[in-house]
Amino acid sequence: MLLYRSSRTRRPSRPRVAVTIGDPFGVGPEIVLKALASRKLRRLADFIIVGDSSVINAALRLPGVPVASLRGISVVDPYIIAPSEVKFGRQSRLSGEASLAYLDLALKLIKEKKADCLVNAPLSKEAVSSAFPRINFIGHTEYIADKFKTADFAMMLIGGPLKVTLVTRHIPVRAVSKAVTKEEIIKAIKLSHEALVHYFGIHEPRIGVASLNPHGGEGGKVGTEEIEIIAPAVNEAKRHFKNLVGPVSSEALFYMAYRRKLDCVIAMYHDQGLTPLKMIARDTSINITLGLPFVRTSPGHGTAFDIAGKGIANPAPLTESVKLAIDIFKKKKG
Repeated sequence: MLLYRSSRTRRPSRPRVAVTIGDPFGVGPEIVLKALASRKLRRLADFIIVGDSSVINAALRLPGVPVASLRGISVVDPYIIAPSEVKFGRQSRLSGEASLAYLDLALKLIKEKKADCLVNAPLSKEAVSSAFPRINFIGHTEYIADKFKTADFAMMLIGGPLKVTLVTRHIPVRAVSKAVTKEEIIKAIKLSHEALVHYFGIHEPRIGVASLNPHGGEGGKVGTEEIEIIAPAVNEAKRHFKNLVGPVSSEALFYMAYRRKLDCVIAMYHDQGLTPLKMIARDTSINITLGLPFVRTSPGHGTAFDIAGKGIANPAPLTESVKLAIDIFKKKKG
């Protein structure tokens, strides 16, 4: 339901960006309002905030949040949280229910062509799962891909000089070996190559593919996935893509990427890719979902319940997520 409507006449050249506030009791509402208070950012696109007005109004009262944040911006409100129920810093089933409602509303805007891009503030998988135990919610990425019936998708994270694409994402470590398949590796390489060329203007991307086992498996002595799965996938991908190396130990690949000798690293599992990236860009990383029929980004950090409601959250990662979404949208349109 539309709560506020911008009085500004929309210019067709400006993308429409839907921004969800994430978990309403985390830092999401605060960083969304802080980011969208920027006049410079507001000149780039038309914005729609998706979240409860009760939460947004409470966030407007936090120190450091400009009251003018909502001026000229539409707000879509599902009316789930009453003003008396707003409790920053306290994860709950209610916050999980609201988080998913915001996401569903934003996806509806995309499907109805009322928004062009989607930027998500962080939500809590635990809170959403507690509210909806039957849907097996494991993250924004998988949920959105499923809603749009997208089979070929991947998560790319950007931080400092690093771009990292994950072959597997939110699964237990014990399940990684079986989930690392030739098809999934080739898919990650292809999607990464396309993104590097079309989104980032790198005409001949240099992509490194990580091994799974220590020291690349030591010729099969400490694992055979490199021999049986990863190397065949890389060799097949080399038929279509230049400047592709691997499987190589992740410690070597990330050193090369950090020194800008690689444009992207394909990591086999979540922490293999995120640990080095978060070491250099813990509070500034950006997540982009590759393969969707629209542009979707989010900041790489979490809900930060420990500082929620204190007015000290840094909006920079969300701001950069918005800028990246707008930039990619314009390149796709061009």
